[in-house]
Amino acid sequence: MNDQSTDSDFVVQSNLQRASSLVLDLLLPHKNVALICADLQYKYRNRIYNPMVTVWLFITQVISADHSCQQTLTRFNAWRVAKGLRRVSSATKAYCTARSKLPEQLFARVLEWTSQQCEEATNSAWLFKGRVVDMVDGWTVTMADTPENQKEYPQQKSQKPGCGFPIARMIGLFSLPTGAIQFNALAPYQGKQTGETSLLRTVLDRISRGRILLADRYYATFWLLALGETRGIDLVARAHQLRKIDFRKGLKLGYLDQLVVYHKPQRPAWMDQDEYDALPNLIFVRHLKYKVHQKGFRSREIVLATTLLDAELYTAEELAELYRKRWQVELHIRSLKTQMQMEHLRCKSPQMVRKEIHCHMIGFNLVRAAMLASALKHGLCPTTLSFKGAMQALEEFAACLRLRSGRSVQQWDNLLETISELSVGDRPGRKEERVIKRRPKNYKLMKTPRNPNRNRYATAA
Repeated sequence: MNDQSTDSDFVVQSNLQRASSLVLDLLLPHKNVALICADLQYKYRNRIYNPMVTVWLFITQVISADHSCQQTLTRFNAWRVAKGLRRVSSATKAYCTARSKLPEQLFARVLEWTSQQCEEATNSAWLFKGRVVDMVDGWTVTMADTPENQKEYPQQKSQKPGCGFPIARMIGLFSLPTGAIQFNALAPYQGKQTGETSLLRTVLDRISRGRILLADRYYATFWLLALGETRGIDLVARAHQLRKIDFRKGLKLGYLDQLVVYHKPQRPAWMDQDEYDALPNLIFVRHLKYKVHQKGFRSREIVLATTLLDAELYTAEELAELYRKRWQVELHIRSLKTQMQMEHLRCKSPQMVRKEIHCHMIGFNLVRAAMLASALKHGLCPTTLSFKGAMQALEEFAACLRLRSGRSVQQWDNLLETISELSVGDRPGRKEERVIKRRPKNYKLMKTPRNPNRNRYATAA
């Protein structure tokens, strides 16, 4: 018994070290960025804004409350002066040029590295039946209104030219136990193969075998269920809204729990013949129904569709509780879009927009790693901790940790204790209307481009 306890403590301490190392490493320029550059065969001259420094500054820029390049350089100069180095010019051109020269693949690889570090720090107690659960969902982002962005990510067709913002649709794959985002897919808002299911198919090969994927009803199609099954991935989602479900048919596994067959539909236009022929003609899918009771509201019935067919190993109650946790992905997206201000991107070219998105996600994983370290140190679950509180605490403590002073260990322990105290309540079934109380200013909507308006008013004056 003592040996088991010692082994468990060693694993927790090892995981804590991994999570802590990721946070402390990315608070400064890190050598792993140089290794990725060498692997990508990206050559550079070792100047002030080398790739290690530039990536570090870009990450700290998206984590901070003020996302401006000017504030980033002010922070950089404060660090240089504290280390006895000569300050650099406050002009942002050199920094912005250095960002634009870095390859996009570099940021994707750094994101992959941070997600792997978070996954290696996962506590086995946070898994579901010993399996890692991932969550997928989609959202939209807008970006600076420039001709380059408009060309690659056009604004909505209902808006007149010059009166809207370029908009893109994207999906992200989040880990349920750690909350870290592993990778994403991006596409224009409208057009062929730009939907969420289409984007998921482009990254399905990157999901490790043996995982469970949580998704909403939009993803419960034959194609994703069959593709997941061929790749060793199980799907748990609400049954698709267009599928008629009759619990009087099929093989009964329990009360309102059945096993049915999905037959392969006709080949869609987006699928080639070889891929179509490689899929099975039918798949077995399990349907189960349960009720959600919420005080003050009428009871709702939820029907799940899943490829977890073993009713003894995966009971209906356990799957219902697992699907309830899918709401975590909505909170993660809210953290990215609202707390990290990713809802509207600042960069003016599509290449820089994609780099900015990756940096937001790297920064998101950095905060999640700090939450993991705090949860491991204090015996908590990461989902009970506040992301916004952790991000604010990390920003406040970052300057002291960055200098690596003699009291850095005490500062780090203080940071983890602060994060552990910033908890959020578990409110299952919480439901509120999407309404706002504060009235917006009574300004007219823009219906013509701004420059002609400015010229017209100047002429009238």
